Amino acid sequence: MLSTLQKIAAIACAVFLSNSLRADDSTAKGPLPVTIFKNLEVGKKQTVILYGTSLTAAAEWPKAVKSYFDRQFPGLVTFVNAAQSGQESNWGVTNLQRRVLARNPDLVFIEFSVNDAATKHNISIEKSEANLDSMVKTLRGQNPKIDIVIMTMNPGWDSPNEPSHKKYASDRPHLADYYDVYRKYAHEHNLPLVDIYPLWTRLQQTDEAKFKKWLPEGLHPIPEASLAVTWPAIEHLLDQARAAAVQKSAPEKN
Repeated sequence: MLSTLQKIAAIACAVFLSNSLRADDSTAKGPLPVTIFKNLEVGKKQTVILYGTSLTAAAEWPKAVKSYFDRQFPGLVTFVNAAQSGQESNWGVTNLQRRVLARNPDLVFIEFSVNDAATKHNISIEKSEANLDSMVKTLRGQNPKIDIVIMTMNPGWDSPNEPSHKKYASDRPHLADYYDVYRKYAHEHNLPLVDIYPLWTRLQQTDEAKFKKWLPEGLHPIPEASLAVTWPAIEHLLDQARAAAVQKSAPEKN
């Protein structure tokens, strides 16, 4: 758990980072996951699932997502973090039925690029896109009205503090290209995108010391960083979607 001072520092940094990105923030321009909020506003129970790598499975931001829905719609949302550390999109396709579809989700967040880009998995950019497409189409096949949000995540660096001597940057020489696949896919298929990568690269360029402090072993953000960088962009998307849903549901005035 974060101390009060840590939370204050995280909030302050989140405001700075979010404001610095807002002008070109993908979440401010693209489509929104509106359907789930329209259903929640009329009291229909919904299921939210997060699906991806350790950047979701072992991160702090999913807890903030759960708290958001618990606070805004108490008792209406079933929340499942179905991500798995160390996995990539081949695993994502294979396990989609058991870990996601079986729970009949209404909103799914997807991120696998960071591990697709790892050379040890031997997943080409084309295969990464094909796997994403397969997951999206399968989800849509079960529920044509499902909300799907795809995400880019943070970069890595070759930290000397990594216990297993992994080199997260060197092992992912084309990571930006894999994130670009998700970015382009979201645009071409009219899907909501939470584009975290520019936030992290901006921090890396402007304050490398903090960047390394917040990714001490090279890839996984500490809780403070997860709440300061990743969560505000997701919250921004959710707030926009809820506002849009309320606006669309409001009766027209004569």
